Amino acid sequence: MTKKQNKFCDLHIHSSFSDSDATIETIYLKAKEKGLCCISVTDHDTLDAAGGARLLSARYGIEYIEGIELSAQKDNSEVHVLGYFVDVKNRALQEAIAQMRKLRMERIAAMAEKLNALGLKVDKDEILKETCGCVPTRLHLGAHLVKKGIVKSYNEAFDKYLGVGRPAYVSRFKFSVGEAVSLIRAASGLSFLAHPHLLTNQAWVEEIARAGIDGLEVNYLLLPDAKKYMYDDIIKRYGLLKSGGSDAHGSFKKHTDIGKINVPYEWVQAMKDRLARNADDR
Repeated sequence: MTKKQNKFCDLHIHSSFSDSDATIETIYLKAKEKGLCCISVTDHDTLDAAGGARLLSARYGIEYIEGIELSAQKDNSEVHVLGYFVDVKNRALQEAIAQMRKLRMERIAAMAEKLNALGLKVDKDEILKETCGCVPTRLHLGAHLVKKGIVKSYNEAFDKYLGVGRPAYVSRFKFSVGEAVSLIRAASGLSFLAHPHLLTNQAWVEEIARAGIDGLEVNYLLLPDAKKYMYDDIIKRYGLLKSGGSDAHGSFKKHTDIGKINVPYEWVQAMKDRLARNADDR
């Protein structure tokens, strides 16, 4: 047994390059405090964290896996696809990310217009300025509403205005789940369906499994046991891998934190073994 096999990982963390206020160094400090041996920063539609994270990996003695959380769309619903071990220099992925950033900026502007139509008086330029050049998300818009005193919390912002089906919601994602999976595969990575229990249609989980995704995120805060058993069955039938993590967003989501959900290193090793077999098959 290797030294890492009895240690734990957190493979779903967001940084200040996305919708979190946690810097890369803050993430590593917390991971060190929690005794983690491996992490992945999986920011929404950006790989900007990868360079700094790779440098700090050596300093803190914590293994780093290049990751991303791509936004996709299925039947007008958002579906998130995690990518691990991706080649950050892959041209197709970089071009897709640039397009996604543009779409996200357009989405925030459209949602700001909807909020103004509701009489809330928000300034889209001010909102984009507050993102400090990172990928703009609904969480940034929620933070703006809290800052302006329009709502008291992020949860209230999403419940009243920004959540799916709420009056200011806009779906603007170009890629299908299959296209997101293909982008990750083209970048030599492995694709995982993020937080499958949050999908509006649970039949999609098996449908996506059949379509060629590499794994499911099955270790996640408040994942119901009934769904965990269902996902374990799907994993066995389709030969899928497992992943998991805290989905930490710094102080923006105070109910979770780095290391709150621990993933066994054996799951990371299984990913590496799959990647090695994929390379041998080429």
